[in-house]
Amino acid sequence: ILLLIRNPKDVAASLYHFSNDVTTLPSYETWDDFFTDLMAKKTAWGCYFEYLSEWNKYADQENIMIITYEEVKENPALAVKNIATFFGIPLTEEELQLVVERSSFQSMKKNSEKTHGTFGNILFRKG
Repeated sequence: ILLLIRNPKDVAASLYHFSNDVTTLPSYETWDDFFTDLMAKKTAWGCYFEYLSEWNKYADQENIMIITYEEVKENPALAVKNIATFFGIPLTEEELQLVVERSSFQSMKKNSEKTHGTFGNILFRKG
């Protein structure tokens, strides 16, 4: 199991903007309104702190690799190498660089017409 976690502050900011951009989710006039709902566990997809707390119970199990979004962003090549090693997938240097390139924001944005779709006003990732 690969568990990717992110700084809770960044998760909150992202969810705030996402909620305001997706018409099927509750929107918020102010950050304070959103933050009140966040702390009261009234936002879409539940409480991120409870999610982290639940996964923390399994953090030491050998079949779980935890990596942070910040680690991946700071050094994508090292993150991909560590993930591949964890799953027992041998990668050549060329394959490693290809994965890093194709998983970059620039590459995904460039190829978004092939990898994303819409359903009404909702944008979703297809693969």
